[in-house]
Amino acid sequence: MLEKKSHQVIILLTISLMLMSSIMRAPITTMPLMLPQIAESLHVAQSQLGIITTIPLIMFLLISNFATKTMVKFGLNRALILSLLSIIVGSILRMLVNMPLILLGTALIGIGIAHLNVLMPPFVATYFPNKIGLYTSVYSLAIMVGSAVFSLITAPVVAVSGWQGVMGLLVLVPALTLILWFWTTKKATPTTDVTTSSKQAVQPKEHLHVWSNYKAWPFLFVFGVQATVNYTTVAWLPSMMLQHGVPNGVMTIFMSLYSFVGMPLSIILPTVFLTLKAKGTTWVSLGAGMVALLSVVMLFHTQTKSVVFWGIVTILIGASTAFFFLFSLTMFASKTQSPVQTARLSGMAQAGGYFMSAFGPILYGHAFDANPAGKIQNIVYLILVLLMIVSAVMIAHTKNVFDE
Repeated sequence: MLEKKSHQVIILLTISLMLMSSIMRAPITTMPLMLPQIAESLHVAQSQLGIITTIPLIMFLLISNFATKTMVKFGLNRALILSLLSIIVGSILRMLVNMPLILLGTALIGIGIAHLNVLMPPFVATYFPNKIGLYTSVYSLAIMVGSAVFSLITAPVVAVSGWQGVMGLLVLVPALTLILWFWTTKKATPTTDVTTSSKQAVQPKEHLHVWSNYKAWPFLFVFGVQATVNYTTVAWLPSMMLQHGVPNGVMTIFMSLYSFVGMPLSIILPTVFLTLKAKGTTWVSLGAGMVALLSVVMLFHTQTKSVVFWGIVTILIGASTAFFFLFSLTMFASKTQSPVQTARLSGMAQAGGYFMSAFGPILYGHAFDANPAGKIQNIVYLILVLLMIVSAVMIAHTKNVFDE
């Protein structure tokens, strides 16, 4: 909450939120699009660069649970500054034609984004406590738009100025964001600073036993399952389509559609979640769960090259994962009572969730190699979806995660 919410301050905060969100996926999603050019510059095989796409996920897993400590120690505003600096330094290092520096830069970017992942819900809870739904929509939409825009401009920028031109843009955007955030923090000050309120905001039980809090685990399961399904889909759905005879050009369009399908949902859903009571949230979650279950049923019958079939599968999976991603982001803030609680719950859910998701593409890959048309992976998908639905219903009926 702000001491004074002038029109100018609200604009600055909103733009800052959008810019930070826009770089929460783009530095990761653009790299696979440039691997051939980067491999050529480094004189290495493209297969040796596969670790570049894995490092950020490892950083999410390792750092997410500790991001709250950064916020408590330095305050939300400074923690965001440190996150942006980590991304900027990492992006600069990745411009250099040196494999160890590119790997180090990727790790720093992963650390910075891992912090932003955790700090965005408390950012909204701190500065827009009465408009959590609206501003969750703003930053979740900005995440998707940022990733989509950078994916679209990568090829033409590489054609004109090489892969380092794209890296330059990935330095410029967070640098401009940092400058704007410095300016914004001079004008917008929370009424309660996290560093001075952490003792009151976080009781010892919350601090020591969040992982043993049974109310927190459904958040981990919902976030973890949607992340697992998302990363596995991005990694293997293209191969499934190609194996079943879907043309490469059509497959590319479908994977773009997979990214874009969540955008309209991000505008609508967070506000809807906050206006519904427990019963309404339960029914909406069950409806989204049915969409996910329909995609499971279709994946048991994939022996077709029908473009319509694969288009529907793509939309169903994209819509359901987007729904539960937005559900998680909104519930982090709405089911807690302070920014520190929000960050702690978010950090716990994301650390555990990314641990789950790290195994998804690998295990699915082994199953796919053994039997591309096998049903084992689809049975696992079914179990995960059922777990996600049950967990979402439990969240809907939770008033406050940290109630005694």
